[in-house]
Amino acid sequence: MTNRDEYSPLVDITETSKAPLDKNGLAWICFLILGVGLLFPFNCYVAASDYFSDLYGDSYSFLMSLAYNYIQWLLLFVSIFVMPRFSFKSRTILFLLAGSLILFYMPFNNMIFGRNEKVSMGISLLCTFASGCLASLLFGTVLGLVALFPGEYTGAVMSGNGVAGMIAMALQIITKVSVPATAHGNQESGLIFFFLAGGVLIICLLCFLVLLQLPITKYYLANFEASKLKENGSVNGIESGDGDAKPKKSARQWMGELLNILKKVWREALVVFTVFFTTLSIFPGLTQLIQTSNEHQLSSDWFIIVFFSIFMVGDFIGRTVPKWFIIFTPSNLWIPTFLRLAFFPLFALCIKPLVFNNNAWYFVFMFIFSISNGYCGTLAMIFGPTKAEEHEKEYAGIIMSFFLNFGIWVSTHFAFLLSYLVTGSTGINF
Repeated sequence: MTNRDEYSPLVDITETSKAPLDKNGLAWICFLILGVGLLFPFNCYVAASDYFSDLYGDSYSFLMSLAYNYIQWLLLFVSIFVMPRFSFKSRTILFLLAGSLILFYMPFNNMIFGRNEKVSMGISLLCTFASGCLASLLFGTVLGLVALFPGEYTGAVMSGNGVAGMIAMALQIITKVSVPATAHGNQESGLIFFFLAGGVLIICLLCFLVLLQLPITKYYLANFEASKLKENGSVNGIESGDGDAKPKKSARQWMGELLNILKKVWREALVVFTVFFTTLSIFPGLTQLIQTSNEHQLSSDWFIIVFFSIFMVGDFIGRTVPKWFIIFTPSNLWIPTFLRLAFFPLFALCIKPLVFNNNAWYFVFMFIFSISNGYCGTLAMIFGPTKAEEHEKEYAGIIMSFFLNFGIWVSTHFAFLLSYLVTGSTGINF
């Protein structure tokens, strides 16, 4: 039986007045599309793994994941102190525009520097690194914004994260089918793929501008500013970006406040860290080493596309289900989270020693793995900010984002150790 008191703030977040209706669910849809923008660049790099493997070899997938995620946690830590001084509008527009420009550039990188593979790969990894930095700051910004809304909107952002993977894989399948599999065709398909990917981020930007004009958005921003005014005696300038209106605090005061919020959300922070540490330690690096058990039924190229597509679909389902169906509470969400650690030996036994030698096993493991990732991660991100006071919600959202990305950062290092333990190689070969 679910304890309603543990997540009742998901429904009633204001005691002063009634929030405007979200007509036709437009705000929810905008947040869903914003959620697409948060993880879409990374999913594009994962979906285009065969494109990069043709250019730079199989080891690129490990390096790509490392470059994309390496300092995201550090940027989010810094953003706790810096980002709230700037408006949500200016931050989001800047990060989405810059992210789209990087995606537009990626296929031209090999055209320009293709004669020197190491230079081309280095610049590609540098672009991936910049893309990860932008995504990290965007993640903290959007999670800080959506934390001001009822929990179902955080669920919308997390669902959008799942949609991002599905869109990326759909674009990859479309371009792969429509362009002949030749050296020139791979270059052309890459150009089409990344051009469409950059366009998706532009659509996310347009939806954000629509979101800002909605009455429900203006209500929750005003409600947040009012709570800051009540707490500190001044407005934080979230909409205007006027950070000077707020009295300066010492570093000790800042840390004291953050630690106080962390004490409230530590359990959800631990859950989200564990969820994404487990997932990104295994996917995409280790799972890419799994080979199809029947080449006649499914070629190696198409096996990876189908295999990764199952992850994207399952992850989306897991992220979306909490909108209608919650079976865990903040007090017991840790149980399925730590049970997911069993996927380490399960996927290892799909590679070496090869115990599960059948595509059916691979697909079943991947589907459960992905759906549990989306479900547990989304519930943690929903529950976390509801533990904080109204004026603390933006910081609670950023703290949750920090632990999510810190889990990813740790996993990028652990993935090398995991690859070595399973195969005897770190997965990097030059």
